[in-house]
Amino acid sequence: MRELETSSLVRVGLKLALKRNEIWIYKYCVKVIRKVNTSLKSMDNAEMLNAIQLLIVFICATPLGIAPSPASTCAFTECTLKLPVLGRFQTGWWAMSGAEIPAYDPVNKRLWFTNNAEGLEGISIADPTKCEQFKTIRQYGPNSVAISGNVIALASQPKSKDARGSVSFFNLDGSKISKVEVGFNPDMIKFTHDGKRLLVANEGEAPDDGHSDPVGSIGVVDISNGAEKPVVRECGFDAFENQKADLVKRGMHMVTPHAGFSQEIEPEYIAISGDDTKAYATLQENNAIAVIDLAPGRERVERIEPLGFKDFMKPGCGLDASDKDGANHIQNLPVFGLYQPDGVACFENDGARYLITANEGEDRERADFTEAERFGKLKNAQGKGGKNNSAIDEESFAKQLGADNTLRVQDLAKPEIMGRLKVSTLRGDDDGDGDFDRVFCFGGRSVSMWSVAADGSIAQTWDSGDEIERVIAQQMPQAFNMDSAKSPSRDARSTAKGPEPETPLVATINGVRILFCVLERAGGIMSWNISDPAHPKFLLYVNPRDPTVDLDSDLDKDGKPDHAAQAGDIAPEGILYIAPEQSPNGKPLLVVCNEGSGNVTIYEIQVVCPQ
Repeated sequence: MRELETSSLVRVGLKLALKRNEIWIYKYCVKVIRKVNTSLKSMDNAEMLNAIQLLIVFICATPLGIAPSPASTCAFTECTLKLPVLGRFQTGWWAMSGAEIPAYDPVNKRLWFTNNAEGLEGISIADPTKCEQFKTIRQYGPNSVAISGNVIALASQPKSKDARGSVSFFNLDGSKISKVEVGFNPDMIKFTHDGKRLLVANEGEAPDDGHSDPVGSIGVVDISNGAEKPVVRECGFDAFENQKADLVKRGMHMVTPHAGFSQEIEPEYIAISGDDTKAYATLQENNAIAVIDLAPGRERVERIEPLGFKDFMKPGCGLDASDKDGANHIQNLPVFGLYQPDGVACFENDGARYLITANEGEDRERADFTEAERFGKLKNAQGKGGKNNSAIDEESFAKQLGADNTLRVQDLAKPEIMGRLKVSTLRGDDDGDGDFDRVFCFGGRSVSMWSVAADGSIAQTWDSGDEIERVIAQQMPQAFNMDSAKSPSRDARSTAKGPEPETPLVATINGVRILFCVLERAGGIMSWNISDPAHPKFLLYVNPRDPTVDLDSDLDKDGKPDHAAQAGDIAPEGILYIAPEQSPNGKPLLVVCNEGSGNVTIYEIQVVCPQ
């Protein structure tokens, strides 16, 4: 009896250590349990009680900084990860964004996800291996869904991009509570951790005809008095108009002609700090992150952080820039990448805050304005260019290549080198003489980690370089830079944005902090162990797609490829983590919505660490 009581108390501390992800304490506790269990006969009650109290105080004090954790989290960099598929749900919609953004209701074990063809879909995953349809809520233009407590929120965009969008609130059974108007093109929504406010990334995307350009903004929907009485506040960007020149100099991308500052701003995705004091919104086309102060009732955009550029001449930061080279050929080239992240995630480690970005890239294109051009077709201010390289400053590019490089400036415009790479026509004339001193492509083809300082400034601490392209080239070469809508199509997207990292997610499983990121074009999920933020380590790439299946054949003319069922998961977009304590089977799960193939896939996350 005495041994049982002692073990139970110590194991309380053990569970607390696991919950707080203090792995080194976990190991310490295991040793203490063993020692206590073998030493009880030589201890009196006072000694035993004192030892247990000291241990639990030690555990509780550690997260507060009294006992700093050593670098022993690095010991878990050798963990292995497996992602077996448990189940799938097919909507039947092909290339219609039939499954895009997921949210989870842990009370009823249901997934809700946006289906652009129908509205909001609800399915039961009480048995993850047998997903069952629950309900469809018809809604035009569903963009994003989020769940907190007993409330579901759905952001929708009307047919006209000149009209404001809306957020509708529902009970967990799908019955409607209320609806409120928000900003233009609400592209993504996210609840604060306390569930009292819903943040909205109002992208303000311009219509394709270019006749107008709505403003971008961050919406705050306050439901602290209940979802029946939502109150909307809008955080704009007008205050930064006089900072534009400095922001552009620091790497912000502002190139749309005849557009005001707030019109050109396009918020894409939002992450929220664990204490609900700050939010971070990617401004994808603008190559920046907006920092939002979340002081209740006084929310505002407090700063904009340009993300700068990726130098593809740096070691480990190459790219394949050609679809005419006949190979998966990653090399260093004199081109800079606008990071232009789509998704963003936030986590904290030892009191420091970090952001993760998926650097997808996005150029501007509409009826009256096209930003991108192939490198080999660039024209200088005098209209000269093309394959003779007269659009570029050859001296500048020679310096970028370096004296020992076997590549020559004259070779760059060749189709098999970088002549077909799409670059910005509106950036790169550094000295104002009318030619291009540098060229900038769209996207970093990577994921990045950024540290957040106390003043809100952001600095890059890690970038995956060319690891995503290298891993795919080695493990699944037929999927290398392929087109999500065409197959076979190896190398087809090398001239654009490559694999297109889309959405990152950070989750801690068995004490190991893992970064997951889905790839929209190449498909699949990349993952890294970031338990030690200073030393991320690649873990696993899984891609449940057959890149050799023919997606061009459509003999019955139904708009769906004849072999779609054999192709697998295509164009992953939204990703969701379900913790074991909320999971229907008690296991950590990963949910991925695939907008191309219109299906939802559920994975079990299996993390194995050395003992």
